Amino acid sequence: MNLFQRKIIKPSVGLALLGLTLQSAQTLSTPSEGQTLFETTCAACHGKDLSGGAGFNLKDETWVHGSQPDDILANIKKGFGQAGMPGFAGVYSEPQLKSIVDYVLSKRQGFDNLTYKIYHLDDNAPASFAIMDKLEVAKSGPLTTNLMDFAMPEAKDYIIEFEGDLYAPKENPGQIFAMIYKEMFELEIDGQVIKPSKFEWLQVAWPIKAGKQHVKIRYSTVGTRANHNKQFSFFVANQDLTQKLFGISTPGKQFLNNATVNVKAETQPQVVRKKIVNLPVSSVAVGFPEKINYAFNTKNCTINGAWTGDLLNVGPNIEGRGRDGGVILGDWLFHSPQGIAPESSNCIFTKYNRQGNPSFVYEIDGNQYSVQVSPQSANALTFTYTLLQGSNSRLMLNLPEVDKANFTSQEGKITNNQFSVPLKVGQSYAISLTLKGSK
Repeated sequence: MNLFQRKIIKPSVGLALLGLTLQSAQTLSTPSEGQTLFETTCAACHGKDLSGGAGFNLKDETWVHGSQPDDILANIKKGFGQAGMPGFAGVYSEPQLKSIVDYVLSKRQGFDNLTYKIYHLDDNAPASFAIMDKLEVAKSGPLTTNLMDFAMPEAKDYIIEFEGDLYAPKENPGQIFAMIYKEMFELEIDGQVIKPSKFEWLQVAWPIKAGKQHVKIRYSTVGTRANHNKQFSFFVANQDLTQKLFGISTPGKQFLNNATVNVKAETQPQVVRKKIVNLPVSSVAVGFPEKINYAFNTKNCTINGAWTGDLLNVGPNIEGRGRDGGVILGDWLFHSPQGIAPESSNCIFTKYNRQGNPSFVYEIDGNQYSVQVSPQSANALTFTYTLLQGSNSRLMLNLPEVDKANFTSQEGKITNNQFSVPLKVGQSYAISLTLKGSK
């Protein structure tokens, strides 16, 4: 991993830009101290999600200054003055610095210490990996890229084995997903051979553990299609294979790099109707230049998602030809199955407009309603409901549980995650969602 930033800044200037003083640094202490310190100190250059910006990506498979905890700690302490990163040995205590290291390592993804072994096969070799015990290693070594490359061997028939520590998301176990055709592969995790959970045309997937695990992936040319170029795309994906998270082979990483098509709301609201991870396919996403966004589900007339940051990367959906969903470019406040939902399920969606700030129109029990969402800032959204036609009635909305924000309303009553207000035809009523700690 490339620690830490490329842009050249004098150490004293770097600290000033980060808004740090010794006194303020020593007062920082929270249950997730490492994350808090990282977001305060490092995120400006390395990204809140550690994926890089002015500074290097701090979670991928590339580590040029040492990947062990002691290496990373030493790098943070001394800094890289020639590259613009100040040292923090005199800014934070040893436990605080170690908490930053722990947080960075908790977000790691990809292989570490990846090696390869190549075994040559004769013309009569059986289609079995059991023969490896009887074969001599023809060539072996480390892979400094920490990416699998199945095209390395120059022999016609061979077995190649990749071995290394794989870091997968700690939040949820995922799957290794491969785009292959009848090739002979075997996956071993922590000494146990794993059977595929999915085996279909051009798609194979194996379940993996959350966090760190020791992985061996073997490939044999026996029984494969002739003249195959062996450009196998391997990824780590989420559990339902709707989102490819990161590549673990050279073609896999190249594929994902080409699958970045960001849609951002630069000067006016953007409306996108694409498949999105964590949302139903009937969702319409709306993004604002204020970098706060939401989605409306046309099937049940529910605001079924809200998130901060930029709008969407729809590239996975395009590259995956609809199999994959686009991903948000920020942090969820809530998403489906939670949402701001009408209490009545008798919803009939009517229409929405794509010009300017869109509004969504629907009917419930003979009454016609509209909802329009407006940003108040990067930290707040206002949901305005209007009874367009029908008879005066009561609006009842179920609200999601949101850890990072609060719902308020000056016109209606919010009790036990439910909003209610008596409606009059032609009048509007607002609910505000505001991030905690913001004004």
